Amino acid sequence: MTTSHVFFIPAVMLVGLLIGYVTGRKLLLQEQEEARAAALRRQLRQQALAATPQPPATTDPT
Repeated sequence: MTTSHVFFIPAVMLVGLLIGYVTGRKLLLQEQEEARAAALRRQLRQQALAATPQPPATTDPT
């Protein structure tokens, strides 16, 4: 094993960790944004359903 391996292998591992950290963080932020958007859509849908008048329940006279 040469001395270049002593520096090359840890450097490659460090670059791999850095790339993994950056891509993982981007995916995490994207997932959180999608979850926020879904919660907002759910909340708006529930508000819209609560605001629409419901037809009165009819009883069957038979």
